[in-house]
Amino acid sequence: MHAAATGGSRGGPRRGALHEAEIVGEALEIIGADGVEGLTMRRLSDRLGVAVGATYKHVPTKEHLLRLVTLELYTRVGPCEPTGADWCAGIRTFLLRFREVVAAYPGMAGHISAHAVDPMPHRLYTSLNGTLRDVGFTPIGADRVVRVLFFYTSGAMLAPLAPDERADAEFAAGLDLVLDGVHRSLERDRAAGA
Repeated sequence: MHAAATGGSRGGPRRGALHEAEIVGEALEIIGADGVEGLTMRRLSDRLGVAVGATYKHVPTKEHLLRLVTLELYTRVGPCEPTGADWCAGIRTFLLRFREVVAAYPGMAGHISAHAVDPMPHRLYTSLNGTLRDVGFTPIGADRVVRVLFFYTSGAMLAPLAPDERADAEFAAGLDLVLDGVHRSLERDRAAGA
């Protein structure tokens, strides 16, 4: 069935071709309102004003759709931008932004954590890894720190704390502890190499 053939809850029959970006945007709206559990291909198709088959032509499975949603969230996070000599502050800002973006979509932290083997988009990984290498970490050390920071951030988002100021403060305090350890590790490596 052609994508324009059915109507939906968005105001009648669809006009024009269906695009991946539109599918992902609508999926994010559903997830933002009702969590990952509230996202079904039928509900998504209804909101897009298309038959379910038209949606499946673009995204063959819900799992594929969630990967596309994850990539969009990573895009919204943007790159890690160190702030001068205080590289820890740049990484801290990046990870706070990561948490803020992902936390706005209930269930996405769980999806991201469950799919930790999926590679982080190259641009995102490169910016964080590059920041760490620029300040003196070896390639292996930088990779290790990226993994630790990712696991802390995604794990903290899975904690049963409701997203509020207390949860934000707890996350930031824990992040400061982790980054303090990262900074001390770099200082030890520098001292050992001197």
